[in-house]
Amino acid sequence: MKRFITYLFILLPCLAFGQLFPKLPDFTGNIKKVVEKRYGKELATFRKDSGVFKPGAFSGWKYTYLFDENSGLIKRINTFQGKVRTEYTYRAETSGNRRIVREMMKDFDSIQKVHTIEYENFADQEGRIRKVNFWSQVTPESAKELFLFEVNAEYNREQLIEFTRHNIKINGDTASGEKCRLFYDDADRLTRIERKDISSGFKTAIYYNYNERGFVDHYSIDLLTEIQEYGREQIQEIYFKYDRRGNWTRMYWKSGRKNRLEAKRTIRYW
Repeated sequence: MKRFITYLFILLPCLAFGQLFPKLPDFTGNIKKVVEKRYGKELATFRKDSGVFKPGAFSGWKYTYLFDENSGLIKRINTFQGKVRTEYTYRAETSGNRRIVREMMKDFDSIQKVHTIEYENFADQEGRIRKVNFWSQVTPESAKELFLFEVNAEYNREQLIEFTRHNIKINGDTASGEKCRLFYDDADRLTRIERKDISSGFKTAIYYNYNERGFVDHYSIDLLTEIQEYGREQIQEIYFKYDRRGNWTRMYWKSGRKNRLEAKRTIRYW
């Protein structure tokens, strides 16, 4: 479990709950409820060892986000083909310069096993996050384990420009990880993140592009920029469409010359 969680956090470009690694603004305004459907489904064929991928077909996965009256996320429910698979609840607390957000997952496929991820944020006197610890607790009875941490945060006034992220191996080694640098345009908008692997030196670059309303129109991920493979599509591009209140309602991924539907969102406001 610890190895899987570490792998997931290293790969995902966008996470939640105020840690140093920036994320796209998922929700803005007085949101009450969001229902998100995911698309792209592999259909079985007569051959047992193959299938046909249908990018426009509903996958069966649906995510429901619920918010309190202050538009704070309090619950997420994941269902597959109408059956609840996992349920997440969120709690936050602040004490001095330390803010903790807990994400408690109930897995209905594992006899309702409960697993908790804890995001522990440390801020300076200006309220800027300087360090983040990521804790995992597999069961309510087990001890917490530190599996990831972010340190060495550097700011240019209010803009985060650099930090280091370390993942902790099974044997406790903290040498692996990545250094992250952030770049902004003249309007103080994030335009690029460079992630450099500490052990190999390889980089992954994420580019952000904005529309005329100031929302992220799409972002591109260039994986392992030092390793270019001829004829292989290396850059992954994700596109968005927004409603009038600044929340995305459609997400697409580019495949060749086509934009393939990734997700649709139906949003209710207070």
